Amino acid sequence: MFSPRSWISATIAAPMMVTAMMTAGCSGSADPGADSHSAAPSTSAPASPSPSPTSAFCLDLTSFQVGVVAYRGDLADAVHSQQLDLKGLRQRAAVIVHMGEEMQASAPPDIAKQFRTVLGAIKRSSSKLKPDSQLRDVVDPVFNEKGNPSFDAVDEYDCGARDK
Repeated sequence: MFSPRSWISATIAAPMMVTAMMTAGCSGSADPGADSHSAAPSTSAPASPSPSPTSAFCLDLTSFQVGVVAYRGDLADAVHSQQLDLKGLRQRAAVIVHMGEEMQASAPPDIAKQFRTVLGAIKRSSSKLKPDSQLRDVVDPVFNEKGNPSFDAVDEYDCGARDK
């Protein structure tokens, strides 16, 4: 039922998430509540997705992967304890979603669909993080037979592998 990565405990996941958030700060605001309209609008058309290891997607990929693994690990822990840390999970999900939305435009074509699936699953899961929610409503979007292959593909994706 759970991916092989779900063994990460909250004590391991928390420092990993902090590292991911700090790294994400280098490429944009780590504050998910930051006004995205504060930047000057671009006058040129957006660049096509680049599979280059220096693309925006590839620069933030490791942080995104760590965040997703930590979030899924926290959900797996919640299944075992039958308790959700709503505030902590909301914060983690907000950082992951913000980072993912920033990365999405530059996702290489060979991983773009799986990346959108993972990002959508995190959004659906986090939208259910309410006091009256059932645990399965929060867990099902990120742990299911249809979505697990996308999570695995994004987790294993390596932008630098093309250069080897």
